[in-house]
Amino acid sequence: MSERRTQVWAGIDAGKGHHWAAAVDETGSTLWSKKIDNDEAAILTAMGEILDLADKMSWAVDISGTSSALLLALLAAHGQQAVYVPGRTVNRMSGAYRGEAKTDARDA
Repeated sequence: MSERRTQVWAGIDAGKGHHWAAAVDETGSTLWSKKIDNDEAAILTAMGEILDLADKMSWAVDISGTSSALLLALLAAHGQQAVYVPGRTVNRMSGAYRGEAKTDARDA
């Protein structure tokens, strides 16, 4: 495992059957990126792996509806707060990746 960071940011592209989460450091380098089944055990495993990366985590989710309900409940139950990033913002940020295919990992 690489060195533990002070701060890491995790973005989650939420979906009905699965989510994609990516964690980046202060330089924007991807430290962790994986598909996560929308089930309690898978979410808790991923959350543990991400939390092991840093002392302080900031979480962002692109959907605040039913498809992310379990994810958001598990984050809250473990003392983690997530901010909602509107789809319009996610869409506008895709401009930074012009010419690259849209993927769940990029959205996260």
